[in-house]
Amino acid sequence: MGMYHSTYFAYGVHVPVPNGVHPWAENDRVNEQLIAVKEQCPDVGWLSAGNYDADELFLTTQCDEVSLGTFKHVTPETVTAEQLADWNRQLAIAVDALAYSTLPDLGAPGWLCVPDLS
Repeated sequence: MGMYHSTYFAYGVHVPVPNGVHPWAENDRVNEQLIAVKEQCPDVGWLSAGNYDADELFLTTQCDEVSLGTFKHVTPETVTAEQLADWNRQLAIAVDALAYSTLPDLGAPGWLCVPDLS
């Protein structure tokens, strides 16, 4: 069994899934709910990544993968204030549709750097 390392640079929100629920167990539900609200939040997707067997769940808009041993030039300042406001609106719709708005540790959207080991 091999190991796969990468890093993701994304704009989105970390979803602190409740204790006892593994983030990958949410994947099917997240897919279904996001399809249902795709017209309202076309840029929103999800990312399940993190430490081996301890992935975390993220709702994202822009998401770039950077493989181990490479680099990628990312310039978040090229995103306009209007684009960020639209992404925030879309993420809020997705959070509500997925009933994550009641999670106590749900943070505000922002730029995320997520290392992944699979």
